[in-house]
Amino acid sequence: ALNMVRSILLYDGECSFCTCWVEWLKVTTKDKVECLPSQSSCERFPQILIEDCERSIHWVDLKGNVFKGAEAIFRILACVLGRTWPLWMYENAPGFALVTEGCYQMVSKNRKLLRFVC
Repeated sequence: ALNMVRSILLYDGECSFCTCWVEWLKVTTKDKVECLPSQSSCERFPQILIEDCERSIHWVDLKGNVFKGAEAIFRILACVLGRTWPLWMYENAPGFALVTEGCYQMVSKNRKLLRFVC
């Protein structure tokens, strides 16, 4: 059993862009989500490969289910009352998941160039 009190977000702690946006998520979720750099925590989650952590954030819910990319962000936001609509859109609006995952991958591949955005 995982025995987690909060869900967990794994992110690239060596990326200033990622770290900045994780700080925003911490404030937005009112610390309902534990945020851990993947460099120091992937061994805690052997089902998540280090290479995958370098490409995408990963969110582990209280049941141990793992989500990544845009879906992970929408699930994290859904932890906060009033922020459930992005996940609803992701799950129900035709094309929304495809477009948001494509955008996520584009940002992820160019995050070192985008560090000034945050």
